[in-house]
Amino acid sequence: MSIEKIGKNYYLRMRLLGKQIFMKTMALSKTEAKQVEMAVLTAIRSSDYRSLDLKAREFCVRMFQKQAWSLPEDLYPHDPLKGELNLWDAVDSFLNYPEIKASPSRWRHEISLFHIVEHFGKDGKMKSFWVPDIKRYQLERLKQGAKPGTINREISTFSRLFGVMIEYKLIEANPCRLVKRLSEKSGERQVYVSLFDVQRIVQKMPEWCGPIVLTAYYTGMRQGEILSLSRKQVDIGKRIITLGPEETKEGKWKKVPIHLDLIPVLENVSRVIALGTDTLFLVQGRAPHPHSIKNAWRRSVDKLGFHSMPRFHDLRHTWKTNARRSGMDSEIRERILGHRTKGLSVTERYGVVSDQELIKAVDLLTFDHGETEIHVATG
Repeated sequence: MSIEKIGKNYYLRMRLLGKQIFMKTMALSKTEAKQVEMAVLTAIRSSDYRSLDLKAREFCVRMFQKQAWSLPEDLYPHDPLKGELNLWDAVDSFLNYPEIKASPSRWRHEISLFHIVEHFGKDGKMKSFWVPDIKRYQLERLKQGAKPGTINREISTFSRLFGVMIEYKLIEANPCRLVKRLSEKSGERQVYVSLFDVQRIVQKMPEWCGPIVLTAYYTGMRQGEILSLSRKQVDIGKRIITLGPEETKEGKWKKVPIHLDLIPVLENVSRVIALGTDTLFLVQGRAPHPHSIKNAWRRSVDKLGFHSMPRFHDLRHTWKTNARRSGMDSEIRERILGHRTKGLSVTERYGVVSDQELIKAVDLLTFDHGETEIHVATG
């Protein structure tokens, strides 16, 4: 058993029921993490989870889910929803579910649920929703002009909500699992944003936002990974950014090398310190909301009058293109990017890529590989 601090987070490493557990806690100090550890161990040994506090309870719920263990009755909500469950109560319970509440992607669920509640109404009964209702929702959102990819994400959130309600034993079926995803081929994009245009976009942005865009451009990191960065994760001296499993979409450790051109950007950002937070990128003393990034990006791009609007996420695709055109080894390129759905080959699974290999690869990376190109499939 041990407690490890990675970045601003405290992790517990323990062996329970024949399995090795290594998970992040909600603890804000080593003492709190130790209290969580002792509470969890005591609860498991006694099979009594009733006296757990919020942090220990959240850890237990997440641990049982991650290990696919049956959730003990005492870990279900203390005040289960009574009567016939309506959508609004389900949404409230879902957003306060420990795993969702602590998720960096919680804001995406909130946006999706806004449209779902707008369509079905707060008083819609969860047990009454079935496959035809979900399909009608898809058609209605298409008529409103929503992209298939957006609708698919909304249905995924709806499916997640059904799944949580099933775990709470409030409903028995998830109709979303029986509905096919909409084809996203008509919206597939091939985008390359030139260094010149990235610099122009940054110049039109608020001062706090430019470094975030440049970090995405020079590293290929996802927006969520960048916004959650703490100072301790960014070692400018060693030129390595370290991301834990809880901070990546693929749920795995990831190291990202820092390009020489990005060093002055990160050094400048590091000079700004706010009390009560270790977050690297700040606006008015706190981490910027993804909506703020989206709005700042859109306003900047609109001012420049692009024929077709590039998106923030296109910077990740641009990095991959630059890496390929610079001749970067494909295995190292994929290790830096990280892909949730990509299976590992035998070489990737057992091969070790050192920090020096990552730095050597990024030092060969160049960014002037042509003008901006935006191609969107229409058929």
